[in-house]
Amino acid sequence: MSLRIVMRGQQLRIDHISTDRQTGRKGMIAPLHRHPVFHLMYIAGGAGRFVVNGRESEASEGLLYIINPNEWHQFVGSEQQPLDNLECTFLLRNEDDEPEAANFFDWLEEKRGIAFPETIRNGPIRVPDRYRPFLLEGYRRLLDPASRYMMSDEHMSLMVADLLLRIEETVWQIGRADRHEHAGVRGGKEVDLLKGYMRAHLADALTLERLAQLVHWSPNYLCRVFKEHTGMAPMAYLQSLRMAEAEKLLLYTDLPVYAISDMLGYTDASYFARVFRRHRGRPPASYRIK
Repeated sequence: MSLRIVMRGQQLRIDHISTDRQTGRKGMIAPLHRHPVFHLMYIAGGAGRFVVNGRESEASEGLLYIINPNEWHQFVGSEQQPLDNLECTFLLRNEDDEPEAANFFDWLEEKRGIAFPETIRNGPIRVPDRYRPFLLEGYRRLLDPASRYMMSDEHMSLMVADLLLRIEETVWQIGRADRHEHAGVRGGKEVDLLKGYMRAHLADALTLERLAQLVHWSPNYLCRVFKEHTGMAPMAYLQSLRMAEAEKLLLYTDLPVYAISDMLGYTDASYFARVFRRHRGRPPASYRIK
């Protein structure tokens, strides 16, 4: 079995290439070039100058660079403040085992159902302090000696998938905060209350009417305001939370699928499996490595 993710309707296999923490990087690190691999590069310290697809930026602590396959890029480290960065590289291979020139942001927009502004798509993305531990844990898992030298290729693919999910959630949260800041939409406190309530009651049989009662709104008004803030209908958002939690439980626990289904409010495990496959492109049982 090999781990696959769905992009543009294709089942793509993750092929981990390398994950490193590189320190003290000065001068020309990499001349202008391109290749079929993804770069997920986080600046942990120091400074430098990066060029990605003709866009130049000053690299500094807290910046995340998501470089898609075949995008031209160049890295230069500062002589005075040598660069310190974490970097994961990997390929996505199609059914013919050829590298696929997919785009992270196209995938994210397809999954989330909302367009991201050019400021995020063109990067780099500044990661707020509150999200950095969550993001860095993904790199830490890949850099753990047990992962680097003892795990199978399948396990390494799972770890790359975990990092991708962490980056996806981080970028989503940053984009959501930007939308709140610039849209000036109503009902922010109520929507935040509802999102927190959903996270705390994933196993409950929540209905649109119940959620509307919590904030003293009509169901129609709730749908309109909730979508202004999140880009999703309330029940679709709840389902996305459940699927994200299911993916974590499948990756990091030995709980049987029927137990995870029950924990997330699905009384019918086969229905849960169908919903999960529709969202993630593969059945829950495929996460269980033999």
